[in-house]
Amino acid sequence: MLKQVLAASALAATAFAAQATTYDIGVLPVAPDTFVKSVSVPVGSFLDTFTFTAPTGNFSGTGVGTAIDVGYDLLNVKDVNVSLYDASNNLVASGPVGESSKVSWSLLSGADYSFKVSGAADGVYGGVYTFIATAALVPEPETLAMMLAGLGAVGFMARRRRRPD
Repeated sequence: MLKQVLAASALAATAFAAQATTYDIGVLPVAPDTFVKSVSVPVGSFLDTFTFTAPTGNFSGTGVGTAIDVGYDLLNVKDVNVSLYDASNNLVASGPVGESSKVSWSLLSGADYSFKVSGAADGVYGGVYTFIATAALVPEPETLAMMLAGLGAVGFMARRRRRPD
């Protein structure tokens, strides 16, 4: 009887053991292009890693993890969290924990990073989540200054034209 209880306990422990998979994105796509991956996870906690290289230039990276609820508790993921790590595995930024988690941060040109997505699948057949990642160009300060100066000039001209003589 003791052997059966121990065997059942070992089997239950492996069924709820943490799952981990690593995916290589390559160079993070620049918007409007995106990296999209739907991931099926077995029952239990998971920690998946999405490694990537930042594009060359001044970019911010964004990673979003969203649970997909199939209903009837068949496939369900809860407590999704997305975090961004640098090449030395130092935490750079972390999103909130919930049904969806998002993190955005300025990236060093050409540097290696990883998004880590964690959560728990508690559906009868585990769960599914979708991870989306992209890079967006960050305007240079000079570009912003020129844009503000242009808006100021347009506002000045519009105001000047409305004044009665």
